[in-house]
Amino acid sequence: MKKSAFLFFFALLPSLALVACIFDSSDSSLVSWLDDQGFPSNYRVETVSIDSIYPVSAAVGFDSTPRKQLYQGVLGNVSGMNHDLVFDFCFRDVSFFSNFKKTDSAAAFLAIYLDSAFYAQAGIADSLPIGENLEITYSWILDKGVGDGYLDSVGNIKDSIWLRELRGWKKALTVDTTYSVKVNNLDSAIRLDLPGSLVKTLMTVEDGARLQLRMSAPHAKRLYRIYGPSSSPPPFIRMRVTDTDFKSVWPFRMGLVSTSEETCKDCLILHGGVLESLVVDIPGERILNALGNLYGDDFPYTEGDSMDVRQAVVLARLTMGRSNSMDGSELGLPVQVAVASFVDSNGVDVQKTESYKLNREFIKESGHPNLVFMEGDSLSLQMTYGMRSYINRAGAGAKLRVVLRMGRSMLAPYDTLYYDHLSNDGKDSVYMFMDYLTYSRYDFTEEMRSPMSLKLWLATKRGDDE
Repeated sequence: MKKSAFLFFFALLPSLALVACIFDSSDSSLVSWLDDQGFPSNYRVETVSIDSIYPVSAAVGFDSTPRKQLYQGVLGNVSGMNHDLVFDFCFRDVSFFSNFKKTDSAAAFLAIYLDSAFYAQAGIADSLPIGENLEITYSWILDKGVGDGYLDSVGNIKDSIWLRELRGWKKALTVDTTYSVKVNNLDSAIRLDLPGSLVKTLMTVEDGARLQLRMSAPHAKRLYRIYGPSSSPPPFIRMRVTDTDFKSVWPFRMGLVSTSEETCKDCLILHGGVLESLVVDIPGERILNALGNLYGDDFPYTEGDSMDVRQAVVLARLTMGRSNSMDGSELGLPVQVAVASFVDSNGVDVQKTESYKLNREFIKESGHPNLVFMEGDSLSLQMTYGMRSYINRAGAGAKLRVVLRMGRSMLAPYDTLYYDHLSNDGKDSVYMFMDYLTYSRYDFTEEMRSPMSLKLWLATKRGDDE
C-alpha cells in the first residue's frame, strides 16, 4: 500500500444534510425520495452487497500551512501533533520607551486566558484545579520603526503573506522557560513572565516596533486552549517600569503552526483539528460485476455519452473494521469521521460532502455508525453521491475515490437526530456536537489492509416494468 503526500480538502459540516430514512424501506420514504430526485414513483429498490473489498490505494495528506486564529488558539503537543502559537504585535510609545530603556526594574509578562467556554462544554472545568510545570520555548523577531506610518505599513501586510512567512520562521533567539502553572479559576489570566533576553530586546525600542512572538510547549501534559485576539478577554503583553508606569499591548493577529510528530512513514494515521485527509481508492470493477450479476446488463455502460442512468443509487454504505481503543481521542468522546466523494460537475471532478441517512433503530442500539472511539467493531460510512457519480460515469473511465477526515466530538452518540434539539419532553437541550475542533488521532492502517464491505440500495426500472 503506497502512502504519498496526496491531499484533498472539503468543507467539514458537523450537521450533514438529512434525507428520509430508507433502511426500513417504508413506501412513503421511498416515494418521497424518488419524487425529490425526479424519478417515477413506481421504481423499486433493490440491494446488492459486496464483501471482501480491499482498497486499491490509500494515502494521507497533511497541509502544514499555518492558520489564522481569531477566537481560539491551542498550545501543546497531543495526538501526534505539535501546535505552536505566534502572536503579531505592533506598537509605539516614545515617552514610555524613553523611561523603559533606562530603568533597572524593567519587566514584561504575557497574559493568556483559557477558553472557559470550551472547558465547560468538554466537562474539564469540573476537574479544576489544573496544575503542572509547563515548559515553554519562546522565539521572537523584533523589527523597529518610526512613526505612525511604520505601524500602518505593518498593518497592511496581508494575512496570507504573514502566514506563508511563518513556514520559514527564522528565529532571532530561542529561550526555554519553565513555569509552575496552576489554574483555579478559568476567568483568571495565566501570567507568564517573559525571558530576560526578550525584555532587554524590548528596551532597545525608541519609537515603534513590531514583535512576532512564538510559543511552543512540546512537553505539555495537555493541550491548552486559549482565547484569541478577537475574543474577550484577549491575550496581551504588559511591559512595566513601575506599578503605575506600564504599557499593555494586544496582538492584532495570531497564527497556529501545526507540525506532525508521527515517525511511521507507512502508517495511515489521520489527525483531527488540522488540514489532513485520508484519500481511499476503491476497486470499482467489483461493483460493476455485482451490478451486472444483479441486472443481467452490461457494466460499465459505454453507449452514446457513456452516462449510465439505468438506475439511481439511493444509498451506498462502506463498512470497515473499527478499533474500540480510546487512544488518540483527546477528550474521551466519540469522534465523527466525515466523508466527501468525487463527483462530476460539468466534466470536472469536484469534492462533495456526503449526506447522512439515519438508521434510527441501529442508532438506538449501537450509536451512530460513523464514529470512532466507540464500542463496537465496525465503522460504517455513507458514500452515496460518489457511488452514484461513479456508476454513471464508469464507462468514461471514472474512478471511485472517497476522502475521510476526522470531525468533531459527538456529545450524544445514541440520539437518533443529527442536530441540536430539545429532548422528547421539551425540558432539556440536546447538543449533538462540540462547538470546537477535536485534536484527535486515529490509525487507519489496519482497517485499510483488512477486508471491507459495500452495500448499495438502488432505485431501478427494468424489463417488463419499463
